[in-house]
Amino acid sequence: MPIEKELWTDIIKEQPIQEGDFLNESEDLSALVDNNTLHLAEAGVEPEVFIDNDTYPVGIVQREDVPKDILLHTLDTKNTVVRNIEQMQAAYDKMLSVTRGHVNALTRKRRALAAYNWCPLQDGEFTPVLVTTGELVNGRRRLTFDDLDLLEAKFKAMEVDMTQLCLVLTTEHEADLKSENRKLYKEYMRDGKIGNFKVFSYPHLPYFDSETGKKQAFGSAKGENSAMASIAWIRTEVMRATGTVDVFHREKDPEARGDILGYQQRFSALPLRNKYIGAIYSGK
Repeated sequence: MPIEKELWTDIIKEQPIQEGDFLNESEDLSALVDNNTLHLAEAGVEPEVFIDNDTYPVGIVQREDVPKDILLHTLDTKNTVVRNIEQMQAAYDKMLSVTRGHVNALTRKRRALAAYNWCPLQDGEFTPVLVTTGELVNGRRRLTFDDLDLLEAKFKAMEVDMTQLCLVLTTEHEADLKSENRKLYKEYMRDGKIGNFKVFSYPHLPYFDSETGKKQAFGSAKGENSAMASIAWIRTEVMRATGTVDVFHREKDPEARGDILGYQQRFSALPLRNKYIGAIYSGK
C-alpha cells in the first residue's frame, strides 16, 4: 500500500486513551491548545473570610491571576523503513502494522512523561513525598497499607476533594501489598480502590535519590541510591493536552528501496499548580 499521509495521520489521531489508563485521570485541555501552545492562568489567592463582621463597607480586593503559556513537548518517533520487497511478499499490510507500532511507542512515551511530571520534585507542604517503612527485603523496605494510610492522611490535611485522589503503584509496591495481605488487597481492588485512592499500576515510574530525597532527572538510569516511586495526585490538579500530529514520509526512496515514515506529536502533561501531587518511594 502506498503511503497516504492523511490516512496514517488519522490512525494516530484516532487512538483514544485506553480505558483503565491512568492518563485518563487528568483534565484534558487539548481544546485550549492554540498553535501548540496552551494558554492558562494560575488562580490568585482565595478571599479572606470574616467572622461576625461589624465593619462596613466590606473591603474589596481584585484577584490577580498569573498567566501561563505552556509550549507542548515535541515527541518524534525514529523513522522506520518498509522495504519494497517486504511489502510485496508480506501476507499482511506491513505499513499499517508499522504505523500501529509508532502509535504504541508514542503512547508509552506520553505515559512516561505524565508519570514523571505528575510526581513532585521533593517533599513539601503541598507535595508530600514519603518513604516506605515495611520489612527490609533485598536492600529495600516494602510498601505497607499503613504507608498508604499516611499518604492519604497527608492529602486529607490539605483539604482537597478526596473523591479525586489517584495512585499509581510501582510493580514492586503492588507486589508488596499482595505479600502483606493478599486477601485484603483483593477485597480493596474489587472496585479498583484502596481507601480513597483510585489505583493503577505502571512499571516505568520516576526514581528518587534515597540520599537526597529528590526526584532524579527524566530518563536517568537507575543508580545505587535510586528508588522507584509510586505517585499520587488529585485528578483536577493535573492536566494533559495534545496538539498537532504530523507524518513525515519518503515514498519509494531510491537508497532504502522502500518507504520511510516517522511521526511527530505535540503533547504535554503537567500539574496545574505544582500542588496536591505526592509520591512514596522505597527506603533503603
